[in-house]
Amino acid sequence: MLLGLPGITLAVELEAVNVVGASHREEPNQRVPASVSVIEGDRLHDADLGALAQRVPGLMLSAPNPRYAAIGIRGLGTSSANDGLDGSVAVFLDGVYLGRQGMTPLDFGDIERIEILRGPQATLYGKNATAGAINLTSHMPSFVNQGQGEIRIGQDGLRHYRASVSGPLIDDELAGRLNVFEVSREGDIDNRFNGERLNEQDRQGFHGQLLWMPNERFSARLIGDYALQDESAVLAASHLSSMTRQRAAFVGYQPLPASPFARRVEQNDGNRLQTLQRGLTLQLDNYLDNDLTLTSLSGYRDWSYDSRHDADSMPLSVARSAVQLDHHQFSQELRLAQSLGKRFDYVLGVYYLQQRLQRDVDVAFGRDAAAFFLGDRPEVRALGITARMVPASILQGAQQQFRGGQDSDTQAVFGQFTWRPTERLAITPGLRYSRERKRGEITRSVSGLAPLGADPVSQLGGQLLRDIALGGAYTRSNRVAENNLSGQLAVSYQLSEALVGYARWSRGYKAGGINLEVTGDAIAPVFDAERATAVEVGIKSLWWDERASLDVAIYQTDVDDYQALSNSEPADDLSPPLRDSLINVGKVRLRGIEADGRLQLTSQIGWRLGLALSDARYRSFDNAPCPPESGGVSCDLSGKQLFNAPRWSLSTGIDYRRPLVSGLELFGAIDYAWRSGYYGVLERGEGSYQSAYGLTDLRLGVGRSDQGWAVELWARNLFDQDYASAFYATLGSGDYGALPGTPRSVGVSLRGRY
Repeated sequence: MLLGLPGITLAVELEAVNVVGASHREEPNQRVPASVSVIEGDRLHDADLGALAQRVPGLMLSAPNPRYAAIGIRGLGTSSANDGLDGSVAVFLDGVYLGRQGMTPLDFGDIERIEILRGPQATLYGKNATAGAINLTSHMPSFVNQGQGEIRIGQDGLRHYRASVSGPLIDDELAGRLNVFEVSREGDIDNRFNGERLNEQDRQGFHGQLLWMPNERFSARLIGDYALQDESAVLAASHLSSMTRQRAAFVGYQPLPASPFARRVEQNDGNRLQTLQRGLTLQLDNYLDNDLTLTSLSGYRDWSYDSRHDADSMPLSVARSAVQLDHHQFSQELRLAQSLGKRFDYVLGVYYLQQRLQRDVDVAFGRDAAAFFLGDRPEVRALGITARMVPASILQGAQQQFRGGQDSDTQAVFGQFTWRPTERLAITPGLRYSRERKRGEITRSVSGLAPLGADPVSQLGGQLLRDIALGGAYTRSNRVAENNLSGQLAVSYQLSEALVGYARWSRGYKAGGINLEVTGDAIAPVFDAERATAVEVGIKSLWWDERASLDVAIYQTDVDDYQALSNSEPADDLSPPLRDSLINVGKVRLRGIEADGRLQLTSQIGWRLGLALSDARYRSFDNAPCPPESGGVSCDLSGKQLFNAPRWSLSTGIDYRRPLVSGLELFGAIDYAWRSGYYGVLERGEGSYQSAYGLTDLRLGVGRSDQGWAVELWARNLFDQDYASAFYATLGSGDYGALPGTPRSVGVSLRGRY
């Protein structure tokens, strides 16, 4: 059975996911008074976070690239494009918080279980969250020799290899496990400038573990992982402003039509993206008397991001940029858990997290920059100035260097207990007190400027153009210190053997911070904390000898000072707008109904249906940035739908299994996921709207479970539906790019185990 609400398209048998570990102990789903969806690892053969988000109603992923990844639950979730912003959804890997949402594993091959907790989370994990949490748990090492492997081969040169081995190193005392993976795929976007294929995949990594159990009272688990990504990343234009078109025409270039699903670009500068992630986790469990467990969880992680890309997205030498980001973190959690009979259990914990971020951004201007930035000026045309008359030396060779970083420290104490005054009634309160300290700085410098020439254009407007396009020296440092008390109160009651009802009040918190971008007069250098207060009422039910289930929940979440990214107005009409500026939206409200139904029709056929209605709206946002095409400076978005928040989402599927001769088994599944339309950026600009779309996946295979092998034919996005998986504002005012979703892909998989 799946608990919680939106339906999951990755599970087959109800009893396969009847136990969850969201509360740091294994317990039946029906005893968890909250919306929790669980996905078992043996159904993750073709899933990464992007595929998972498509299949789980209410879960949203937008990732133009790993630095800008954003995860949303119930419509709430902001981009990490500004490096000073924490995610609204907290992601944990084996209990360790991942400081950036782009640090989510590149491959789920060694994941045993994924738990998605909806609504504010404050009292069970070290890091607070306003939208929810995703908890990824990897397979434990085994004291029995095991091994498995998988090969996936598909269109566009897809090659996906996975393998894992596990077994005892010292009988009944020390066990090990090792998982490795490699993924490669050709690009699906044509660069018309040089014939290259962009947006390819090239990823490798491993995940290794040691489990030491010298006696029944103590265990130590050491986990290490490494992952490398080396790819090209590019957005295809979804809208080009009249400003950009006029500038391009002035220098003699006709841009390609803004059609992202044509999957073509023209760029003369190379695009490369590299990420490297390393992690080390040590979990110590000491099982004491009276069912008391003391757990120590220590985690170190670092994540580096290195990108080079064509900043003008055209075959012109206007600008190219390079970004280097290094993120280091250390966390320590101590947790005490105990069950005092059947009536009372509790979890108490203390938590410390230290994060260090360093970022370098370099923007270099080319020979076409000066003419390009003057290309839409009517006075330039009135004077009869042509592109050849504009000296390239005004901007050619100039470089902007942005240097900055942030140090943050989190300290917290938290606790939660469950009291069962009767066999049917359970009351679960919890509290968390946290302290957040952040220190950040950003500087901008300009170098590489040649002396201005004696020609009329340089003398009349050269310095002004330099001041507007490059800016001057800029430096700023800030500190933020906050204390917060948050928590929850949940009540559940077993109405019958088949039906459990629950009600939950919870309050989550996301710390304020420092705007790690250059800010203008309209944008504050720091931003306030985001707070979410939620009320949820639901039922969880099992029927027909546990062959059918129906879970329904109704919720409302009120968010104060929602942290959002804004594209603020430019300082002058010659310059592009300021990107990725952080602001606080006064009030946001999330309302919705979520349902998950599941039915095992026969021993061979299973059906599932998940549906989510999410009404996520700004309640008070009268100082919002305007869509660029409106020409306004400030607009009122109060009452409008949040961005990246489809109102309706649906997931359904059928699984089929049939025994054949000689121990063979035929199996298959068809999955369908649908979402209504939504805007992909806050200001709702033209070219950032994704209309409603549906995706169909199909699997058909044969195998022998007694011998541990299977061959499977599969198709992703069977009907080749066009959709954008992310939108992002690009060069000029009114320009947007889209990352096209994965096109139809057909292939074959071979799996084996012993």
